[in-house]
Amino acid sequence: MRITFMQSGGFAGMLKGCTIDATDLAPEERQELESLVAASGLSESFERFSSTGRDLRQYEIVIEQHATVQRIVCDDRSVPEAARPLLAFLVARARPQPPGGG
Repeated sequence: MRITFMQSGGFAGMLKGCTIDATDLAPEERQELESLVAASGLSESFERFSSTGRDLRQYEIVIEQHATVQRIVCDDRSVPEAARPLLAFLVARARPQPPGGG
């Protein structure tokens, strides 16, 4: 499993992100990540944004596993509740990214 995560927006507009390859993780952390993905309910790609609120953080999560790719794009208010623990795991590992995402 490989996850690419990007966070943008918010009041400061800061871009943060990370790429996590489960094979590079310690066994305990890999198991935690796999459990969070399974519990997240993210089983298909979608884009969903709140129609209200300004300066919300936006998230892009790309999950590659078992020859499938899921791309989830949402903001603070439209993150599925079951996916919030996975989001917290990814945010904790995200680091500032250069402008343009590269």
